Amino acid sequence: MCRYQAAPEDAHLHLRSHADVPCRLTRLIHACSIALLLIDHPARATEPPQTADLLLEAPYRRAYVVMQRFPDWISRGQATSTPVTPVATGGHAYLLGHLCKPHDCGNNQLDIVFAADGHAAWGVLHVRPDAQHPFLQSWLGNPDEDIQALLLRNYAAHNPSSP
Repeated sequence: MCRYQAAPEDAHLHLRSHADVPCRLTRLIHACSIALLLIDHPARATEPPQTADLLLEAPYRRAYVVMQRFPDWISRGQATSTPVTPVATGGHAYLLGHLCKPHDCGNNQLDIVFAADGHAAWGVLHVRPDAQHPFLQSWLGNPDEDIQALLLRNYAAHNPSSP
């Protein structure tokens, strides 16, 4: 318990003892803690939301869903394509295919691998605005390294002039 006590040698000066310093610090810490709890922190009110939180709120949720949509030539299968090729890698059988956007194959392509039994699919989407720009490649379905290599070889086979 904290109490005011004058040290015997300082009694004539009415000074507090050194033993009282921790008591005063404890009181100050408690008072500051209470004050901080009572003060409305303005920075908290103006703090921007987290990006992941926006994905759950309208209208951001709708915009996020639209952003994830594939172009019609992919999602509706309205594409120019090649016959699938049966391949094997890592002891598993697959069907390998290639699609592109009609009338714009040079800039919009999708290489795709299906598990032979149809239980899984992976792909790599290649898009660019025009031939003067590099392709943006997006992996689809989280392919492992073997599937990625298979997809990139397929892309190279259908684009012999590409690096």
